[in-house]
Amino acid sequence: MKNNLPIYILLCLLNLSWVHARNRQQEAETLIKKSVDALYNNPKQASYYAAKVIELFPEERQNNQKAEAMFYYSQAEKLLGNFDVSIKNLYDALEYATPTNKELNGQIYALIGALYCKLTDYNKAIEMSEKAISIFKSIGDSISIALCYNDRGIIHYSMNEFKTAEQFLKQALTINRSQKNLRGISANLNNLCLYEGDFNEKLSLINEAIVINKNLNSQWSLGENYNNMGKQYFYAKQYNNALMALQKAYEVASSISAKELICDNYEYLSWVYDALGDHKNAYKCLMQLYTLSKELQSGSKLRIVEQEISHKQYQNQQRKAELREQAYKIELLKRNLFVLVIIFISLIVLSIFLYQWYKRKKNMQLMVARYNLEQSEHELAELKVRQQELELKSVQSALDNSRQEATSFAVFLHSRNELLEKIREMIKQGYKMDQQALIPHLKKVNAFISQYQNGDKTNSTLLMNVEEKNQEFLQRLSERHPNLTQGEKYLATLLRVNLSTKEISMLTGNVPKTINMNRYRLRKSLNLSSEDDLTDYLQNI
Repeated sequence: MKNNLPIYILLCLLNLSWVHARNRQQEAETLIKKSVDALYNNPKQASYYAAKVIELFPEERQNNQKAEAMFYYSQAEKLLGNFDVSIKNLYDALEYATPTNKELNGQIYALIGALYCKLTDYNKAIEMSEKAISIFKSIGDSISIALCYNDRGIIHYSMNEFKTAEQFLKQALTINRSQKNLRGISANLNNLCLYEGDFNEKLSLINEAIVINKNLNSQWSLGENYNNMGKQYFYAKQYNNALMALQKAYEVASSISAKELICDNYEYLSWVYDALGDHKNAYKCLMQLYTLSKELQSGSKLRIVEQEISHKQYQNQQRKAELREQAYKIELLKRNLFVLVIIFISLIVLSIFLYQWYKRKKNMQLMVARYNLEQSEHELAELKVRQQELELKSVQSALDNSRQEATSFAVFLHSRNELLEKIREMIKQGYKMDQQALIPHLKKVNAFISQYQNGDKTNSTLLMNVEEKNQEFLQRLSERHPNLTQGEKYLATLLRVNLSTKEISMLTGNVPKTINMNRYRLRKSLNLSSEDDLTDYLQNI
């Protein structure tokens, strides 16, 4: 147990580390969701939530959650008018986002393009927008493509290319309507009202956008809608309506500290007051616009941000170059080490080869000696086999003789039994004869018995021969199985010489059924199973 304690501690630490990482991810997901929900309603709150997520991941390595939080933080700061902070964070977000997360990379490029548009760097804005569109087309993200088209429309509007702007905005609106993307639809409708046109159509579009944004509770977008409504009323020379709409826009923008919207509001108010002949208020609005615009579009701030980004990119390139140089040195070292290893292995292989060659030579000499020895042993074995064959033939011949003798013995017993039966019949006949016929009949019986005496002497010799040959077998059998009866020993003697049931029946004068019963009893006395061969067992004794 004590030996396993460090392992348990390590497992506990790993488990705690995993739980902490999991809790951190869940907290980040919750904060990102809050940031997204508050983005257009309360950009300051959205920025706060996103900043909290960024603080959760202080380590300098790729992390999609951190990159996503930086994206929403930048978007919130853009809505608040802090373009320099926003663009700097977006370039940092590109480094934290993994290359496989194409959707997030595309969103970052799209937002960078929108920021460059706000900072009037339109070429850079179009370049970033094209990168974003290319990424979204590769993954088939229609809604994000519509977002990029919307941004392109704003870029071309800012460049006073109204027809091109309208083409992009209408393309975006078509896609968003097909996808039922309400936020995208409201943005497209709003941006179609940035420039002069059919007043009734424009007013209808902006009212539809206001309805959508009220349902979405998107305060920033509502402020933008009312600004553009005031702008359209100005184009229609409905100045009082324009002032009312712009007042609503100012109230919404001020409530969420949207500097960009307030700038637009000051600009449009200056137009209306100038048209009404209220030059004092027009001048006042222009001064407020100038002050706030200077803060928003500070060229020095942008240059500093771009310098920081360039310096960071230079450092990254320098770090990559150093890493490549280190990798080259490591590769060179590996190659030299590889060559040394090859040479060393070659020497080892050569040594092994020479050793094997010498060993093989010795083995060949040994094999020749072994071959000669094996040949001699083979010849000796052949002689032994021949000798065994001769012995086997001799044993087989002796066995055949024994079998022949046993058969002859069986025939003898059978003929003797027949003789006795005939004598018995002759005696029975004598019982029925009178005194005169009895004496000749007895002489006849006596002559009959004398006739078979010679044969009896021959068979007596045969019986003695069989008895002598089986004496040794009976002795070994009695040693192994001392409880056998004389009848069982006699049957074992007959079975040993491979006599069949029929032959034993002829020999003993018993019916085959009795012989089989005696065989069964003998098997039981010898403790043999039904699978064991009785004759083989007796012959092996």
